[in-house]
Amino acid sequence: MELELFQQKTVEAAVMALSVEQGSRRFLVADEVGLGKTVVAREVAKALAQAKTGPFNVVYFCPNLEIASQNLTKFKKLDDEWEAPHDRLSLVGVRPQAKKDGFRIFSFTPDTSLPGWKGGSRTGRDFERQTIASLTHAVAPLFWRRLRALERRRRHTWFQARGFEPRGYWPDHLPDVPPGLKRPFEAALRSVMNLEGMPLESGLRTWLDEVNDGAEYILRARSALSLASLRMERTKPHLLILDEFHRYADLIRPPAEGKPNTLDAERKRVLRLLTGALFAEGEEAPAVLLLSATPYRLMRADGGALPGSRYDHLVQLVEFLYSGSGEKQASQFRRRIVTHHGSLEIGKDQDREHSLARAREAKVELEAVLRPVIARTERATSIKEDLFDRRRQPAPLSSSDLEIFRHFATTVARKMPDLKGWVLPLWTSVPYPAETLFDYKVGKAFDQGLPRLTSVGTAAERAAHPQLRALVAPSLEGPPPIAMDLLSLPWLPPTRPWWTLGGKWSALGRSDNPPGKALLFSRYVATPKAVSALLSAHVDRASSKQQDGGSKFSAQAYLRFDATAPGPLIAMFMPWSKLSHAPVYTDGGNRSASYARKANRKLFRKWLSQHDSVVITSRKGTPRKAWRLAIDVEFALGGGACWSSALRSIRSLKATNLSPASHSLSLTAEEVDLLSDWLLSSPGSIVGRSLARHQPAALEDPKSHARGFRFCWSKLRLYLGQRYFAGAILRKRVSGKPDKYPDALRSALVDGGFEAVLDEHLAVTGLVGDATPLDNLEHAIIARPGQIRLRRGGTKKFARARVHAAMPFSGAQSRGGGKSEEIRSDGIRRAFNSPFWPHVLATTSIGQEGLDFHVWCDRVIHWDLPRDPVDFEQREGRVDRYGSLSVRRALAEQFGNGIESAAASPFEEIFKRARKAPRTAFGLERWWSPLDHKPRSFTFETPLTMAGVRFNRLRDDLMRYRLALGQPEPGLFGQFVEHFKLSRDEVRELAVNLSPARDRVADILC
Repeated sequence: MELELFQQKTVEAAVMALSVEQGSRRFLVADEVGLGKTVVAREVAKALAQAKTGPFNVVYFCPNLEIASQNLTKFKKLDDEWEAPHDRLSLVGVRPQAKKDGFRIFSFTPDTSLPGWKGGSRTGRDFERQTIASLTHAVAPLFWRRLRALERRRRHTWFQARGFEPRGYWPDHLPDVPPGLKRPFEAALRSVMNLEGMPLESGLRTWLDEVNDGAEYILRARSALSLASLRMERTKPHLLILDEFHRYADLIRPPAEGKPNTLDAERKRVLRLLTGALFAEGEEAPAVLLLSATPYRLMRADGGALPGSRYDHLVQLVEFLYSGSGEKQASQFRRRIVTHHGSLEIGKDQDREHSLARAREAKVELEAVLRPVIARTERATSIKEDLFDRRRQPAPLSSSDLEIFRHFATTVARKMPDLKGWVLPLWTSVPYPAETLFDYKVGKAFDQGLPRLTSVGTAAERAAHPQLRALVAPSLEGPPPIAMDLLSLPWLPPTRPWWTLGGKWSALGRSDNPPGKALLFSRYVATPKAVSALLSAHVDRASSKQQDGGSKFSAQAYLRFDATAPGPLIAMFMPWSKLSHAPVYTDGGNRSASYARKANRKLFRKWLSQHDSVVITSRKGTPRKAWRLAIDVEFALGGGACWSSALRSIRSLKATNLSPASHSLSLTAEEVDLLSDWLLSSPGSIVGRSLARHQPAALEDPKSHARGFRFCWSKLRLYLGQRYFAGAILRKRVSGKPDKYPDALRSALVDGGFEAVLDEHLAVTGLVGDATPLDNLEHAIIARPGQIRLRRGGTKKFARARVHAAMPFSGAQSRGGGKSEEIRSDGIRRAFNSPFWPHVLATTSIGQEGLDFHVWCDRVIHWDLPRDPVDFEQREGRVDRYGSLSVRRALAEQFGNGIESAAASPFEEIFKRARKAPRTAFGLERWWSPLDHKPRSFTFETPLTMAGVRFNRLRDDLMRYRLALGQPEPGLFGQFVEHFKLSRDEVRELAVNLSPARDRVADILC
């Protein structure tokens, strides 16, 4: 990802502030949601590292592992070879860092790396305890004996009370002391235990006699390990990045001291010790870079807000950013913040012009205080129109809805009358509450079966829930939020097809509702699971109609391996190391697939004739099988080593013998055409050609080629062979019998533009991230469908429902090998950001901040309305991002014509053309928010509810506050704007503008 103008200027401002000679060493990038703050942070790190000799340690803190997994790929460009030894601050000092220069990147979460700063487990990981045991024995052997004796007593007491022994804290055998860590740990332990200048042994023993808790010592020792890591030269941070820091802002505003002589007070002292080391001051202090789109709503670690108003939060934040600047300057910015707040307060008989002049003057003074330490860019400063195509979806009630409500209300009123107030909000949000609310307290009321109407066998368009029906039903305004035909497709159609799409994909290409994935937000945890299960069940029913005329769905897979005839299937999923370099027709015009096949035959024949090892003859005869021809040609071209390595990488294929045939390698013209058509449509060949475009090295080395084959064989084959896709893949012949599935699949791959899809996916993931194309392919597919539980009778009777085409962001289980485990949300996020299933992702607010869902998604569905405009922006900011599906539609339309190169990636060529085109102001309209291809935002309007009124209020607030969302007090600013009926230009003039590029943009626009 190349930087746009506003990003370049933000990097320059941050580097100036973080430089020892020029700035405060602390800076906040508060760009609006989706504008690439992590990429800016990477470039800041690169610039700061140039001024330092030796290694440059970048420590990246973020609130959870999902955000870390997503964003760390953007830092890989700093150093592709570096891999952090551990994901906990307490463990990074365990192993000496062999790397002597360049970047060392560490990623942590506060919960695990700052022990004790919030409630939860105290004893950490097993490896942490092993390290603590060896170090404690080394620095205080007598104390270690007492600690072990205390542990034996604990386990014995537990055994007497419960009849079994708990798992011990300490290892049976002490590991070796990590080199170079003994003295730093001892010094840090003295600080943590408050034993500076005292004998360590006696101090620790006295403490243990008072506390009598081995788990508490583990917590303190973990803190000592973290403190040692922050102090040691080889591991201490040179640049500290806090991403989404507003979600754990009490880290930068440590809590006040607790009551004296209490455990709480002692833990808070240790936390202040750790934060003091983390945010050290002076010349050796790390540069601190904060990232957050909503920095003026500071939250505690437990999710609650810090005390005070948003202006109080701003004062605390700026005090932190200016830390060490002196009391005089702190007093100055505090005064200017208060003055700006007062200028927006509305009094009686207030003169309009005087109020505007006062507000403008206060705004200029506030900007002067904030610009040295804060940069914020917003789309509202350059884009006047709404960023989304907003649609209201009517959701009328039916008698079935009221029957469900009556059963719910009467059951709760009879069994749990204290919870009657929950009936209406849960009924309006959660489909079939009697089946889905078993994890809720109110769900315990359903102890005598279900209502007459259930979800079993009910299609989504006839479901007993108004919003579920509206989700798939067209309205007077246009197509439905979710096209049910799209759900059954194994992959989305490409944005720029290489030829006219056919089969099930042809209708989607002509629709006025461009196909894309949907991101659904709800209030209650039960809703995502329920909606996902009901939509996935629809796909199952549609698939059952294609399975040999049967009516009951069978999950038995196609494309199963037959050891007696392995050749056709192996060849079908082999990413050929040599044949993958053959060119393919990619004109992109309105040509048919049959025309593309004919054009591709000419390209293939010309390419093959350039190799002396293959002879094309004019003889006639019965052509050999295409898969057999592919193996023979691959070996003739020198691909035998990669072929053999690939087969050895799969245990079940090691003994397979598919060496070339003994006949001489000469092909007839008919065989060349047959092989060309087969290679064009085989999934392994398509993957191989995609890698040849985007990562050619993956085909040249036998090990990496074997990895590509494992993806094709173990993931892609299993995914494409699922029976759920029978409706999209199988087509009946004239005789009435369906094609064999492998043949039908190859036809579908051509009809659905599968190779164009992979090319687009690898091009855009390379644009927005730094993972390798092969990594992106491996993460694109969830190996097997998930499952959730639904009640099917009494409280103890449950059934498992499949979730695949639609999935909840959390809570889905995966079963395999006789085990069941939860599918990681990070894996679901990666699959949703691919053209494969799931096509619908349902989530609560946990998917609202910090995560990217935009690569193949073009619509947000507000199942339940957000609380306020900030949440509205956060939800829609997951989709309205750099290089999104809507952006690619605009780019393909503007730059996608006339791309005829058979060797290059067509979509990478589109990106190159867009980069070379003249810039437009910030670059936002081209790469973030094109006005002619907007993402869609859906909300529901149900009669007899307040949803319509609340939406109208939120819509007005959203339009009014778009410029105000970056303000310290958007509510107060909005009241000021509404009171004086300000125009958009007047609002823009009064809005605090902290964009470092604003002057340059003004020059461009002039």
